[in-house]
Amino acid sequence: MKISLHPNRQAFTLLELLLSIAIIAALTAVTLPQIGLVLGDRRLIRGADLVRIHMTELRLQAMREGRVMMMDAMLEQGQLRTRPYFSMSDAVEASDMTGSQSGMLSGADSGTMVAIPVDQEAAKEIELPEEIAIQTVAVVSAARAFEIEQQTAGDQSSGWSQPVLFYPDGTTSTAAVVLTHPVHGRITVKLRGITGEVNIGQVEAAQ
Repeated sequence: MKISLHPNRQAFTLLELLLSIAIIAALTAVTLPQIGLVLGDRRLIRGADLVRIHMTELRLQAMREGRVMMMDAMLEQGQLRTRPYFSMSDAVEASDMTGSQSGMLSGADSGTMVAIPVDQEAAKEIELPEEIAIQTVAVVSAARAFEIEQQTAGDQSSGWSQPVLFYPDGTTSTAAVVLTHPVHGRITVKLRGITGEVNIGQVEAAQ
């Protein structure tokens, strides 16, 4: 008759399995929230980087094409919009070239012309990463931006932010764009008007 030297080995193996499961569950409970924080931070950083990239592209486009470019955002949502600005002189030129009145609008009592609508085909919309929204777009007031701000005031009443402007000489508006995540905080993208330099701040905890 053969006697086993390890009669309780099966029970001990089951105990090891239960202990392993308990340890894995404990580690998961600790690490999953940390993973969520990292992913949330990454979305904020990725969103800020998208804003930076498009700001840089708009500045170069304004210099290359010799016209003012604009960026604005639908506040409390994750949508940016970029497009060229068409001035009153652009409207006159468009009318002269086409021989039509589509490029200008006349007042009731006089031939006062106003800016033509933005070419919808020239406008571009950018979607930010999931759950990332534009909280604020703060633009420092400047005299040369007054005309454009007046003509885009209607957009602001519809939920769009004040426009950030990019000029043909390489300068821009001085602005700060704040992106938020409902759980993981916020991050700020700053644009320096004199140089057009774009800087991304650190992720800040949600308040």
